Amino acid sequence: MMQCNQCGYVSLEFVHGETMTDADNRVVINVGGVRHETYKATLKKIPATRLSKLTEALANYDPVLNEYFFDRHPGVFSQILNYYRTGQLHYPTDVCGPLYERELEFWGLDFNQVEPCCWMTYTGHRNTEEVLGILDQLDLVTEKTSDEELMKKFRLENEYRSGTLSKLQRLRPKIWSLFDEPYSSRAAKVCSLVQQLALLSFFYELVLNLFLRVMTLSFIQEIRFWVVNW
Repeated sequence: MMQCNQCGYVSLEFVHGETMTDADNRVVINVGGVRHETYKATLKKIPATRLSKLTEALANYDPVLNEYFFDRHPGVFSQILNYYRTGQLHYPTDVCGPLYERELEFWGLDFNQVEPCCWMTYTGHRNTEEVLGILDQLDLVTEKTSDEELMKKFRLENEYRSGTLSKLQRLRPKIWSLFDEPYSSRAAKVCSLVQQLALLSFFYELVLNLFLRVMTLSFIQEIRFWVVNW
């Protein structure tokens, strides 16, 4: 039924045809059990990526459900799909750096496209992994203190050999090695890393506050100069 100038009716065939065209342009992507719906044209915005090459000939296309299924991280995919929509790639704070990198690599994206507002968070995870990797390498060349040598430092070697150590006597050397020997265990490495990050954070805040005070003082002096010479 087409539009009539006399009665003002609108053709249902035209509206129905427009709806069908819009529906044909939509695509449903099931990622880790979470269904996402968008337009095919949206996925074409970033060429040479996995999403831009979706076709019904792919093995992960379900013709019954009319959707594509990917057994990947759904939370990361939400940010990736928004990247196609907005042109801005953000970093989810609840995901570690290596996992995020693997997801980006799977979808054919480059981690250098992450927005500047998320870059500090993203590189923080990367730096943490790099530091832990360095500590692991140092651990290979660093001779660990044996339990017996550790007990000798507390003069408990006799009790250790006889197996008469109390819970407190067993706990004291472990606590000491946790803070004094950063390569003695994974927990000691993490503890050492946290201490270093806390120290860096303290110096960063100190320098930032000093900078802000200097800038504020300079601004006040400039205002006074203009007031005096007005």
